Parts: sequence; C-alpha cells; structure tokens
Amino acid sequence: MANNRHLAVRHASNIRTWTNSKLPMPDWIRQHLAGGIEPNGTFMLLTEIGRARVHPGNVIIEQCGTVWVRAIEEVPDFIASLERAPKPTITNIGPGKARQFGTSRRTGSKTKAGGPTTINGRPNYQSPIGSQPTIEWIHLPRLSIDGAYQRSTDNESSRRLINSIAVRFDWRLCAPLVVSKRGDDTLTIIDGQHRWMAASRRDDIPQLPCCVFRYDSTEEEARMFILANRARKQMNRLDDYFAALAAADEDALEIQQLVMDAGLRVSRNTSSTAWQPGEIAFTAAIAISIRKFGAAVTSAVLTNMAVAFPNQKLSHGGAIFGGLVRIMSRPEPNFDPDRLVSVLQTRTPDEWGTCLSKLKGGDARAMAFRDAVMDAYNYQKPTEEA
Repeated sequence: MANNRHLAVRHASNIRTWTNSKLPMPDWIRQHLAGGIEPNGTFMLLTEIGRARVHPGNVIIEQCGTVWVRAIEEVPDFIASLERAPKPTITNIGPGKARQFGTSRRTGSKTKAGGPTTINGRPNYQSPIGSQPTIEWIHLPRLSIDGAYQRSTDNESSRRLINSIAVRFDWRLCAPLVVSKRGDDTLTIIDGQHRWMAASRRDDIPQLPCCVFRYDSTEEEARMFILANRARKQMNRLDDYFAALAAADEDALEIQQLVMDAGLRVSRNTSSTAWQPGEIAFTAAIAISIRKFGAAVTSAVLTNMAVAFPNQKLSHGGAIFGGLVRIMSRPEPNFDPDRLVSVLQTRTPDEWGTCLSKLKGGDARAMAFRDAVMDAYNYQKPTEEA
C-alpha cells in the first residue's frame, strides 16, 4: 500500500481508496466533505459514525457510498474485512426477462417480497448501492448520448414527445437528468434525453439540472439505463435488446451472433415502414426460439430467411420466422430443407403476407404462414418426384 500512497486506487468489491496528499481530490470524496480544507492539509469528512478529521497521509476508503478514514498501516486489514463481507449484485439483464433487476432467481427468505428484515422490531435495510451523485447545472452542449444503449428517437412517437416538451416546456416537470461522468470527463445522459433534446431546440434554456454519477464502465451505464426505464415503464423490445446488448448480456450477445451469422441485422426502429432490406425486429421471438428449440434450429430459420429473400424488405418477418420455426423444429418425415427454400422463393414476403390478412396475434399469424408454406411445399412434391 505504501507504494500507492499518492494515488487514487480501485480495488475489488467496488472499493476505492485515496491518500490525503498534494494531488487533486477525487469527486467521490468531495461529496462527503464537512467544510473546507485547512492550510495544514487537514479537513473534516462525514462518515457513517460521524465527522472524522483527515490528516495528511491518512487513507480514505469508500464502498457503496460509505466512507471510512484509516491510518495507512491499518488499510490492508480493513480492506480485507470489507472484501470478505457479502455484496449486493445487479442481475437479470436481457430481452424478454420479466423479473425485476436486483433480485435473484430464488430466495430462501420467507419475508414479504421486497421488504426488509427486522432486528428488535426495527427494519434492517441493506446499505445503499453506489456512491452519492453530485447535483449540477450543466450547459446543454456539454451533454451527449451513447447510441449503444439509448432509446432511438428516430420515430414518430419520440418526435412528437420532444416537440411537445419543447413547445410547452415546464420547469415543474423537469426532473434532473441522470448523467454519467466518464474518465475523459464526457457527460453522457443515461435518463432524460428527450428533455435534453427538447431544451436544445429553444434559445432560453442554456442548462439543465443533472444528477452526475461515476460508473465503472459503459456496461454499468447500460445496466442503470435498464433499471431506470424498466422501473418506470415498459420498454419496447428493440430498446430492451440494444440496452441489454450494450450491457454485454449473454442472451442478447447470442441473438446478435445468430442474426449476424445469417447475414441479417437487427433494426433500431419498431416501425416496419422504416425497415431496410435484411433488417429484422423480432428479437423477443428469437430469444423464445433459442430457449425452446436451441440455437441450431433458430440459426437455420434465420439463414433460410436470408437466403430465400435476399435484398428484400422482410415485412411480416415475425410471422415468417414463427412459421418456419414450427416447421423446422418438428420436421415431417423425409423433410427437404432445400425444397423449403425453393418454395419460399416463389413469393416475396409481402406476397406471403396475403395469407395473414385480418389475423391478429403472433401465434395465429405464425400458424397461418406455416400452413400456407406447407401447402405449397406438398403441392410441389409430386411434380418433382415424377
């Protein structure tokens, strides 16, 4: 530890340390200050047990928003004790997963879901996760968004929302934006991009209030984006997928790989009118297919779609995918996948869609497509065998 006494150090288990020296003080310490820095280099720090004076050479230790002050020789043993203690984790990231983030699949507790345990009749809450943010007014040009996980605003509903906020901007409804301050001092919006884009259209709103956090990585930012948005309202399937992809969720990464291997790509837009040839939007259906029938069947279906409809807009893509999954997951005796592709190529996706008119619901449309394709498949069979 002595070799690092002039450095801010990050340890395992979300533990950070900083030694009081002549170097600039990190932001995560400033929010715990109780007063200014004295000429002799000492200052007061708000800790979990009250105020503590920090002398030059003392080490400040932080974990999950709680800080401690220790002499440098006490630090190794103290950090070891923190690392041995159980830590809360964030789990359950990915498209189509309904459970609330922050909970595990199983729990042995018999207490009411989401409720605290009690000690002597008083609630015993877990320590808050993460460090306290700073509250700042930030000029609009300094803010940005990361398209890897942020919602797409290239759609009619987002445009209407941004315009309505801009036209009738109301400070009473403008909650602080949630912003990540990255290592290069880039300020990235996690929550509040519609408010930011609306304010940017006006000339009389130069800055917005922001809760500024520091996260360990872009993946952690994406996890926080999912937490914030799923807790407030249902995300559409594509926003969910791309946020999970940015968070390196293994299910989303598998979907991406299967789609790319087939020569397709996932659209950023839920509106079929905006899709380009080779784009698909049925990520939730792909996730279900992988769980029920495996990656091999799912990959074969996606590949057949790409081969059968090259350079074509995949309208009715969800129904086509669902119908082909039903065919290829339970193939008939002597089933010929090459014949299936030939049958698919006899019509465009729009022409196949005529058998789906007036049908609603994913299952009904998928079954109708399956029946239409198999009728054509069986009709060709006698001619080719002759």
